[in-house]
Parts: sequence; structure tokens; C-alpha cells
Amino acid sequence: MTMKRIAGLLLFAAGVLFLMACDSLRQEINPDRLTTEPQKLVVSCFIAPGDTAVVVRVSRSQSVVGTTTPASSTVANALVTFSDGTQSVTLRVRDSQTYMYGILLSGFSEYWAKTSVMPIRAGQTYRLRVEAPGSPAVEAECTVPGPVALSSFTVDSAVINNFGFTSTEYYVRLRWTDPAGQANFYRVAGSNEYSFTTRYTQPNRPPRDTTIRQIGQISFGNNLTVNDAGRDGQDMISGRGQLVASSSFVTGQRQSVRPAGRVAVYLLNVDENYYRYHDAVERQAGTDGNPFAEPVPIPTNIRGGLGCFGAYNRSSLTMELK
Repeated sequence: MTMKRIAGLLLFAAGVLFLMACDSLRQEINPDRLTTEPQKLVVSCFIAPGDTAVVVRVSRSQSVVGTTTPASSTVANALVTFSDGTQSVTLRVRDSQTYMYGILLSGFSEYWAKTSVMPIRAGQTYRLRVEAPGSPAVEAECTVPGPVALSSFTVDSAVINNFGFTSTEYYVRLRWTDPAGQANFYRVAGSNEYSFTTRYTQPNRPPRDTTIRQIGQISFGNNLTVNDAGRDGQDMISGRGQLVASSSFVTGQRQSVRPAGRVAVYLLNVDENYYRYHDAVERQAGTDGNPFAEPVPIPTNIRGGLGCFGAYNRSSLTMELK
């Protein structure tokens, strides 16, 4: 037997042993042995001064195993009470459901009340209580933070080369001064106007070019939330947000049309409940379905349930791009 054949047999044997070892790592799990958590009420509500209504979304959690459906998650018969510690109001229900091809994809119930009945004020603590048949009552409270003024914002651009195709992208950054002596949590947002030209053709008529103006949401990616840890009382600057711009291909290159029109940016001074919840949701969304990514636990301040009851106060600036 030649050395070459011996080496081949050894490699084959090693491969068989490797596959057997991998198979031993696999373990079938009987679904009956999985512990199932009972359904919990899922509540989300975010309030701010200037809002015209308090809106509370209520649903039930869905089990990993079992036959839970979006329809069974809807809670349309809850008693939702909103209070400022002195007076309280019972919210009215309106269903909100998403269908596709006649199939219910998601469903929850919204409960609402006009803020003319109970205005939202900075520094005030509000309480929320939700009762629904078949589930324990859940409660939460939050305190509305004061506003933090935006100092300014800047718009710049960068030329991007993507696999040989170049384009110009436009960005915005927000600036503000952090109030000293307290923990602060922020979220940034914004929108901008942009336009694009489309060509309409009709039989027996010349082509007609039409310019359409739209409003798009500025994308801050993973830079939506920030806190003042280690920067108390200092000047702060947001991460970069990308403006929406139209584009077209000319001679093999993507030519971006510089956004023109109104740019509006918002600084949300949020309470810790809002910050921790949205920060975790955004980090989880950033895994992009990667099965090997570490799961991000989603915090909740809903006692006895899931979700978040949070508050924020918004300041804004606008600019007209020519």
C-alpha cells in the first residue's frame, strides 16, 4: 500500500469521525418539555407636551410554541385608565389591524383620549393602568422631562464609491448643550423635502416631464439614541443622519440630485424608560436576522406585562436648502 493511499484512508477516517462528532452535538427537543410562559399584556404609550391625544396600544404576547395568532393577540375589551395623580380619564378603543390578501398579519387595539381633557406637562408624573379579562392588571408610570434646545445643525456631503459607481450623499448633524447636574437621554429625528422628475407618455401626445416633491425621513442608522454619560453639561453633537435624495444613472454613474426645500430636525429629550426601550429595540433590529448574533433583551417598565410607557419633550429647528 502506497503512502498516498494510506494518507487518503487516514483523511477519510478523520472525516467520518468529525461527522460523527457533529451528529453527537445535535439533540432533538420534545416540544412538550419546553416551558411555556402565559400570555402577557403588551402595552406601549409615549407622551409629550404638545400632543393632541394620548394613544395607548394594547395587545397580548405571542408564545414561541403553540397556536397563538395575530387575531388572538388583539385586546379590544380592556379598561385603560390614564392619570396625573389628581384626576383620571378612561380611554376609548379603536382597533388597528394589518391585512394582506385577506390574512390578518398583525393586530392590536389603540385606546385614546384627547389631551384637552388632561394636558401633558413637563415635570408631571403620569400613571397608566390596563385591565383586560383573562390577564392580570398591569401598571406603569413616567415623568415628562423638560425640553433641551437645539443650538444648530449642519448639512454636508460626501462622495461615495460603491463597487465602481460613485454618488454624492448628503448628511445632517445636530448640536446642543447638555443640561448639567442630571442624567439626560436623547433621541434624534428629522425629515427633508426632495424632488424627482418623472416622464409621462400618452398615445399621440408628446412626452411630459413632471417634477414631484416629496418628504422623506432622515436616516440616522444606529445613531438614533445617545446619552450624556461622561459628557454632563458639555456641548453635544449627534451622529450623522443621511438625507433623502433622488438620483439617476448618467453614463454609468449614479448622479444624485441635491435635496432642495425644507429640512426639519428634532431633538427629543426622553425619559430613561423611553431611552432604554428604544435603544434595545434598535440594537436588536441591527442584528438584521443574524442567527448567530447575541439576542438583545428588551427592557420593560410595565409591571406585570411587557412594553413601555415613556415620555419625551421635543425641540426643533428648520432650514431651507436652496
